[in-house]
Amino acid sequence: MDANTQLLFHWVPILLGLLLLIPFTAESVSKLFLKKWPSVSTRRGQLLASTVMFLIGGFTVSAHTLWIHNKASELGSGNFCAGDGVWDCSSVIGNEKWNVDPMLGLPWGLLGMLTFSVMLWLIVSICLDPMASWVRNHLTYLRIIGVIGVFVIFYLIYAEFAIGKLCQYCSTAHFAHVMTLLNSQLLLTIYDNRKWSNANADDVSGDEVRERKRKKGYVKPKSSAMNAPYEEE
Repeated sequence: MDANTQLLFHWVPILLGLLLLIPFTAESVSKLFLKKWPSVSTRRGQLLASTVMFLIGGFTVSAHTLWIHNKASELGSGNFCAGDGVWDCSSVIGNEKWNVDPMLGLPWGLLGMLTFSVMLWLIVSICLDPMASWVRNHLTYLRIIGVIGVFVIFYLIYAEFAIGKLCQYCSTAHFAHVMTLLNSQLLLTIYDNRKWSNANADDVSGDEVRERKRKKGYVKPKSSAMNAPYEEE
């Protein structure tokens, strides 16, 4: 199986994330998950699920990139995803001058895995308890990481032009990252416009709100919060 065919597997969750992001297709796609996750019938639920899909795709393609990096380092060179055209990830990932970040010396694939893991933890935490008091903070952290990552992407694109080749695996990770940043902004907009729930935290009891504050935002949900439907304004 050639490298481009393998890359398609990483695009499966990313494309699913796109379908959940686009309002025109989100309604149809969300019906596939309604029985298990009723919240995907709402715009908030669709965007949360979309973000999870982007991050899964970003993580897996970063892991694959790290594997290519390690193989290239082990063998000294390789044609794991070489091509005759401009798309040639072997020439990029295997380039000794550009294949690690200049500050920490970590392979870009490993740095991508770490970044996507942190972002995935943030968004899954929100999915598990969407009414917690720290939800907006998590969304803000997600956006901050996304913005920082965009500058890193610009640097890596510059490296590709310096090498004279483009890396299809790297570009896939970049796309997943940018789409995650977009979703974080859309989710923050929903939250700030008081469309996160009927009236933000008004759909929980006063005792539960006080309990959340006492425990710094977390209260073990009585049932899966991801399954709890809500109405948008």
